[in-house]
Amino acid sequence: MIEKIESVLANFKDITGWKIVENHIKSRELFFVKKELDMSRAKEVQKYKVTVFKDFTEDGIKYKGSSEVAVHPTMDEAEIESVIKGAAFSAGYVKSKYYPLVKGRPSAGKTKDVSLPELKQIDEMSEAVYKNDVNSDGWINSCELFLNNDYTRIVNSEGVDVSYTGSDGLLELVVDWKGLKEEVELFKYVNFAGDAKDILSENVRELLDLAKNKAVAKPTPSLRKSTVLLTRESVPTFFKYYFAQSGARGVYDNISQFKVGETVQGENVQGDYVNMVLDPCLKNSSDSRPYDNDGIELKPVLIIENGILKRYWGDAMHSYYLNIEPTGSIKNIVVKGGSKSIDDMKKEPYLELLAFSDFQMDEFTGYFAGEIRFGWYFDGNKKIPVTGGSISGSIQDVQKNMFLSKETSQQNNFYGPKTIQLFNVSVAGN
Repeated sequence: MIEKIESVLANFKDITGWKIVENHIKSRELFFVKKELDMSRAKEVQKYKVTVFKDFTEDGIKYKGSSEVAVHPTMDEAEIESVIKGAAFSAGYVKSKYYPLVKGRPSAGKTKDVSLPELKQIDEMSEAVYKNDVNSDGWINSCELFLNNDYTRIVNSEGVDVSYTGSDGLLELVVDWKGLKEEVELFKYVNFAGDAKDILSENVRELLDLAKNKAVAKPTPSLRKSTVLLTRESVPTFFKYYFAQSGARGVYDNISQFKVGETVQGENVQGDYVNMVLDPCLKNSSDSRPYDNDGIELKPVLIIENGILKRYWGDAMHSYYLNIEPTGSIKNIVVKGGSKSIDDMKKEPYLELLAFSDFQMDEFTGYFAGEIRFGWYFDGNKKIPVTGGSISGSIQDVQKNMFLSKETSQQNNFYGPKTIQLFNVSVAGN
């Protein structure tokens, strides 16, 4: 099919470049109601995305226009020609500053035909999901388990022809817990890859424990300013600030304030320094891959070391604009653990937040906020479960004195400290 698309593209003389991305996905999906399998289905999909590029000059400025269209395997040459003609027309109205396409390497391997394996391991994974569903007062209400095997091939007009295979999955989970006053229902998404049976079992156990404790939780007190311990899903969200700020796109758009060779945490840091690496092949991450969507070969890259920005990361386009070597688009973030154990963080009064209804970090201003779904409040004498209320703050105000736990854990495409200790965070009670 790619050869057929290439043949059609060769007839368009006004196109200065093109890229084809093929995706072949084989998937299985299981749908459970409580412990009973309600539905099982399998599907296989093959699709192609074609991007055409058109270089042109206006008022002495060189531009690269682009437009992407979908090409289906059932299309004949006339139908392919029709959609590409529309894309070529549209590309002339897009005024992106000029950048070159990624060039291929003659030694690159070319895998043109892949037979994806069957997804038999999904049955073992479903058993792992229900391993910890053993409580009389709490249970899995429903869950959906998706597992994909996929093959990707990227070809462009500059000689790129690379391919790879991978797998990823998603668990959508709803649990109930029968409290004294009312029933608690909690929902969670879990993205994963690889042998994730233990990951799935642990996520179910954590969510059931969360529902159990939330059933007896008290309203969060109005603490005004408090030491806050962020854990679980809020930790990767917090570090997205450093990820976005070190990206070439943010720098080019004048949104990022980070500069290579300078501190990212300000002067006189009293807490732990941030150390961040982007790892394209992080184990058990659904975002791991050897090439990005432009065909750049991906390798681990050190971004921040001891609080100092070592380099920007970026795709081919924005790296060209900044005149830097492109790293490619890498979505896996690895952050080094810090100097404190979680036990040390809990020696003084704290508000430990395990779940939010919604935790958000503005990746370019550094402001963060979240509605508290569940946490533990320790006043120095006793620890009680709490729910409701919210926290808010600015990373600019907390990053000089924050501490990262020695203990580390992985949450899909993030590997780093389990807990972040922040001081003087605003807490509004319920």
